[in-house]
Amino acid sequence: MKLFDLKRISKPAAHSAFTDLIENPFDKSRKTLLCCYRQATNHISADGLLVVLTVDKKTLHVLAKIRIQEHNADLRDPKFSFDGKRLILSTYAKTYLDNGKMVSKMRTYFSTTGLSWSGSNNYGKSGWWLWNHNWLGSEAYGFAYNRPSNKLSLYKGDPTRTMQLHKDDVFNLNKQGKGYPNESTILFDNEGNASVFLRRDADSFSAQFGTSKAPYTKWTWHDLGIYIGGPAAIALSANMFIVAGRHVDWVTRKFSTKIWLFNSQSNELKELHTLPSGGDTSYPGLIVENDSLYVSYYSCHIDNEARVYMAHLTGVDALTNQRL
Repeated sequence: MKLFDLKRISKPAAHSAFTDLIENPFDKSRKTLLCCYRQATNHISADGLLVVLTVDKKTLHVLAKIRIQEHNADLRDPKFSFDGKRLILSTYAKTYLDNGKMVSKMRTYFSTTGLSWSGSNNYGKSGWWLWNHNWLGSEAYGFAYNRPSNKLSLYKGDPTRTMQLHKDDVFNLNKQGKGYPNESTILFDNEGNASVFLRRDADSFSAQFGTSKAPYTKWTWHDLGIYIGGPAAIALSANMFIVAGRHVDWVTRKFSTKIWLFNSQSNELKELHTLPSGGDTSYPGLIVENDSLYVSYYSCHIDNEARVYMAHLTGVDALTNQRL
């Protein structure tokens, strides 16, 4: 793939990171994308707020900006989903109480315009990070993790109301012999079959690819053999996926954000492109439109400060016709 255009889309701030990207569902002209990210003092500070940008596809210029913040709360890792009518923004909220304690919950906001947002709603199990979700019909599915438990569990429901445990222990250290499963992205094909790309941060640190058929209680896992942090994925066909995330060169200890092509029949990854990136970098969002791939991500490669970038790459058409 070739990098056609690249722009920094975050305004100067101490730390801008953790992005997601969606085609603007309220733009009938289909000329804009929506990008969200967290803005804060640093990677782990308690003052995180959410920024939602309207971005022009052609120029990558920012057309509008919305901020969402709450008192005494760090809002982290925003993610978009669309249920057919509402655009939903989910986040992991760490709330700091007056007594000094911290309470963590999943939280959502929704919009029917992309420019104004509802009040917040808490959902899911407190202390469990439901990092991402995707809709299948009228229900959303997503994996939640809890670091001390060393396991991943599947939840379903409506994140603007509640998400209930659907299948416990889908992936865990005791069964798979691989520790600390955490961030994931789940996809559904036209037949309702589920695919998931899963990050891990223990032992071999190798990412996993999982598949399941309805009702999503039995899963098959394949070890991808490399580390992928903040995984994002989009399907090109039934068995071909574009995958992006943080890559680590374990020899040099250098970080970058990379894009791969994955064939689920052969379980092979082929590297497509390394985005301009370095230092603290990752958490991409992906949109494919015809021959174009749009990628939001953050990186510290220019001034050692976390900034959000939008990349426009070309070459998608050639991928749909090739085999690994």
